[in-house]
Amino acid sequence: MSPAVRKVEAITREIRACFNRLRAIGDALHGDLGITSAMRAVMESLDAAGGQTVAGIARSKSVSRQHVQVLANQLIERGFVESQPDPADRRAPRLSLTKAGRSTFAKMRTREQSVLSELGRALAKQDLDASLAMLEALHGCLDRKLIVHTSSD
Repeated sequence: MSPAVRKVEAITREIRACFNRLRAIGDALHGDLGITSAMRAVMESLDAAGGQTVAGIARSKSVSRQHVQVLANQLIERGFVESQPDPADRRAPRLSLTKAGRSTFAKMRTREQSVLSELGRALAKQDLDASLAMLEALHGCLDRKLIVHTSSD
């Protein structure tokens, strides 16, 4: 195994470990709201892009439509998301945050700021800049690989 492959493998392990830690921190921060990190991700998509279909959210996150549907149903039950007919496609309703959903997501973001601020202080600016650039490049490479892989199926 080449040194580059070993480094990419180590980076992948670290990303997975960080993802798991972030999920655990998010679940602890928002546990009293009854919102998991996966539900938060759906809310974040709706906050950032407005109304979307389940399939659109699933595509953007590279997860199954069924997975997003389960999360959306839970958010609808809790009153954070609403489903409305989509004039462009009557079979696929559009989801959007309710007023309560927008308010709750704003509260979640406020809670998260203390953790993000602490992380920002703990890491050197040049490390943050280099990490962001590397992760953006990795994301681009993975997207290209995903497109090639899915188009060859």
